[in-house]
Amino acid sequence: LTFISLSSVELHSRKMAAARQDPFYILKAEIEESVHDLKQKMTRYHGLQAGNPERKILTQQVEAGCESVRWQLSELTGAVERAAENPAKFNLTNEELSGRRRWIDNTRRQVDGVLDALKSAAAAPPPPSRQDAQKDRVAAANAKFVESEAMKQAMIVRQQDEQLDDIEAAVARIGRLGKAMGEELEGQQRLLGELDEDMDTTNSRLRATQKRMNEVIRAAGKNSQLCVIIFLSVVLVILSVIAFM
Repeated sequence: LTFISLSSVELHSRKMAAARQDPFYILKAEIEESVHDLKQKMTRYHGLQAGNPERKILTQQVEAGCESVRWQLSELTGAVERAAENPAKFNLTNEELSGRRRWIDNTRRQVDGVLDALKSAAAAPPPPSRQDAQKDRVAAANAKFVESEAMKQAMIVRQQDEQLDDIEAAVARIGRLGKAMGEELEGQQRLLGELDEDMDTTNSRLRATQKRMNEVIRAAGKNSQLCVIIFLSVVLVILSVIAFM
């Protein structure tokens, strides 16, 4: 048991020594330290005001540090993939290779997060001063007033358009009514003209009939005047009825 225990301890010690000599773990420790330093600088960066010149220096340092860590991670990725081609040569297992890949991906995400935070902080506008806030409130009030007036004017214009449409419709109705009245008057004028012509014709016939009656009376003498008058009266009535039919 003592021999087995010593062998296990010795094996573990050898693994630890090999790990200390493995370039991956050496570079891993350096990268972890660099990432920790980048996070501290970002904490410092967020604690400074927008106009502080130190922010510019920290920005340059963080960007340069992230690029350096990215390059180191790329080199590590290449080394891991080359070792994966022949794991036995480097005394590596598939589990060890998978763990190294996960660590590289996780570290790369941390670096990307630091860069994104830096870009967001740099792009964020500085907090407005009291004077700027007052100007913004005045501008907002003016914009609201202008919008309200524009809506009122639009409503007035819309009402005027509706009134003009009503007036146009009324004018059109009056025009149609006037046209109908004109056509009616023209028809009545035609009827009056025809009536005048009929009256003239009737008068002419009556004058001719009266003339013939007078001639007949003179020729018939005194005895037959009464019969002639009655006969002619009947004829005159018949002619009048025919003329007005």
